[in-house]
Amino acid sequence: MIRIACVQPEILLQIDRSYSEVEKILDSLLKHHSNCDIICLPERWTSPTNGKELNIQKERGDNYKFIKNLAKEYGLGIISGALWEKRKDTVKPRITSYFFDNNGDEISRQDKIHLYSYEKLNFEPGKELIIFSFKKISFTILICFDMAFFETPRLAAESGADVLFSPTQISVDGMLNWKIYLKTRALENRIPVVACNTFGAILKRKFPGNSKIISFEKDFISPSKLRVIEGPFDSSGYLYDEIDLTFPKRLRKLRFKEVIDKNAIIVRKTY
Repeated sequence: MIRIACVQPEILLQIDRSYSEVEKILDSLLKHHSNCDIICLPERWTSPTNGKELNIQKERGDNYKFIKNLAKEYGLGIISGALWEKRKDTVKPRITSYFFDNNGDEISRQDKIHLYSYEKLNFEPGKELIIFSFKKISFTILICFDMAFFETPRLAAESGADVLFSPTQISVDGMLNWKIYLKTRALENRIPVVACNTFGAILKRKFPGNSKIISFEKDFISPSKLRVIEGPFDSSGYLYDEIDLTFPKRLRKLRFKEVIDKNAIIVRKTY
């Protein structure tokens, strides 16, 4: 059993107010669900700009330290959302998500692999997919656009991940496609998906939140039946769920037995 929450704060211009917003929601969450194991923040939970410049921090900078301290203070695992970092060993900055355990120790970080739109001009893509381990649970972090391609979620599931976490930044216009992607990734891999979306306005674009935790109704095998818990729409807040990972693991084992190697299928063209 894993107890999961998405913390969905409003993006605010002042960094100290952003920090306070996260803590306020976290306090409310733990008041009702003190046994939470892992919380996930959205891809963007601080302002992406500092004046006219992108708000890119040094490696393991202030935002990193804030989340690290939260994990230690509250005694729970935290996925940092996505931080923009300039590193000494990269040409361009990276978009990365850190995971801290309940002692505030950094376990590892996952760089965004599939860069979206303007990100390709300003950032460098990651090359590795990390399988995290915490409380005997294996999971991966797929940052937003990484969920739009079947290869990365499938690779994670085949490599032993029990849950796919996805800090996201989906605007109003992309919500319908996003919902389809999330359900598809869950169904095709028979794996729970936890997607925490940004809430607020960024450069005149609106992000409505509506984070989701997608799992499976027990004993529905063929066809499988999804269980979808949704977070606040157009407001800050959180959502929480408890997932027994034994049943989806069973479903996943059955599903992967049915997979046919695409190289074993003959393609014949009629033109």
